[in-house]
Amino acid sequence: MGLVGICLLVLVLSAAGLASDFLTRLGLDLDGLLLILCSLLMGLLFLIALFSIAMDQGWIPARHKKESAAAAAPAPKPAAPRAAPVKPQSEEAVSVRPGEGK
Repeated sequence: MGLVGICLLVLVLSAAGLASDFLTRLGLDLDGLLLILCSLLMGLLFLIALFSIAMDQGWIPARHKKESAAAAAPAPKPAAPRAAPVKPQSEEAVSVRPGEGK
């Protein structure tokens, strides 16, 4: 519950930052844009965290795929592996050192 409280507090402060931007008529000058962007960024990040906490706690039900669609279309069988062609062994000696051999 402590994490939920922190997320909600930051969301409220972000909303207050957005409201103060318009109430103080900072508008679209540099200070106003920075305040808007910081408030939106913090609000979005903590909203995602709050959503994640809610999903983990089961407050938001998880979406399940429909069972009938999965049963109607059976999974395709995997293809049989093909044997690799056998290369004939050459009778020449192969050197691992550069510059030797042919």
